[in-house]
Amino acid sequence: MKKKLFEIQTVLHKADLIYFTWNDVGGTYKVYRDGHHLYEGTVSEFSDGDFKHAKLYNYVIERVEDGIVIDVIALQTSAFAEQKNKESPLQSLVMTTIVAKTQIALSWEEIKDVAEYDVYRNGKHMTTAVDNSYIDRDFSLDEIYTYTIESKRSLAKSEERFNVFQSIVSTLFGLLNPVSSKAEAAIERFSVTKSIAKPRELLIPVQDRVRLPNVDRWEFRYMTFLQDDWVLNPNLLSRNRYFKGDDRGFDSNGASYRTRVDVELAYDLERSPLTFTRDVGPSIVYDAFKRFRKQATASHDGITLKRTNHGEDEAGFHLLHAVGNPLTTAPDINYEVRAVMRRDGTFDMTGYHDQAPHHEIYLMRGEENEWKPIHQAESKGLAWMSEVIAWQYWRISNFE
Repeated sequence: MKKKLFEIQTVLHKADLIYFTWNDVGGTYKVYRDGHHLYEGTVSEFSDGDFKHAKLYNYVIERVEDGIVIDVIALQTSAFAEQKNKESPLQSLVMTTIVAKTQIALSWEEIKDVAEYDVYRNGKHMTTAVDNSYIDRDFSLDEIYTYTIESKRSLAKSEERFNVFQSIVSTLFGLLNPVSSKAEAAIERFSVTKSIAKPRELLIPVQDRVRLPNVDRWEFRYMTFLQDDWVLNPNLLSRNRYFKGDDRGFDSNGASYRTRVDVELAYDLERSPLTFTRDVGPSIVYDAFKRFRKQATASHDGITLKRTNHGEDEAGFHLLHAVGNPLTTAPDINYEVRAVMRRDGTFDMTGYHDQAPHHEIYLMRGEENEWKPIHQAESKGLAWMSEVIAWQYWRISNFE
């Protein structure tokens, strides 16, 4: 008979319950949540009803024999949110991450009307899954992994922002815009990313763990930019034929941009202040012969930020962005971000944005002194800023 592996068997989520079981391989079991001892016994199951909805929790299941921890499972998950945000469908999406010596397993709440999910590990495509789960058994215990699940669906299926009429308008846009296909313009895109620490570090018994220093500072940066040097105006009848672009690729310190937002959270200062700065780059327009016509800078009043507090050493923000072109009638650059940046070094961010222009988001924590990209999206063309074109939705969090 094949020997059972010490792995999670089932995970069940309900509105007021997180319940999971694991293979009973003998010994005594201990369960911890965020370092707090919650259970000890020989029954290989645990249920939890004392939590905040939509918050991420880290569980550790230890198998003990003769007072010694023989094996460990690390699990991160959240409870169903009491209310779903239809504007941002990934915000309350439940994702479960399981790390054991023999597997890294991911499961996520189904996105309605999504037929398949593409799974990437450290940027490499691993599989296309028709179910909402993935198990990786070919990994190193000493490597950091980032898994991304990408999916898409037609706007006609969406209940969030669009109806069938708007989907038809998006399809019409595709017919009129020679650079894009009519199908592509009516497709919503979803990206969910989980950054996982070295499995060996996650599988250290709770009592043997060295307490890591607090993360006293978090810095966040969001920029939008035009990659090309010259950008043709989609309005062919306008005398403003070209806009000056930013002439660059993704760059956390790019000097030229359409808009830039910086947020700093200082846990080491009294009352943990959150500092918010915003800037808008100048818009410059040229005629058909690329002769200068005029220049102006849009107002940054459409960039707003509200602080959110989620508990001790758990703060974040809700960022809304709507900035237009001051030189021509055009849709705003729209995006939204909701973020939680905890003092223990974990974060959870989600948002959505227009599929133009380029969008780039970076994060820096503690003493790292280096920006790390957490989301980058290439522009599909200025016409994609229209309100009837499908948005791109994203979410990223870490497990360590």
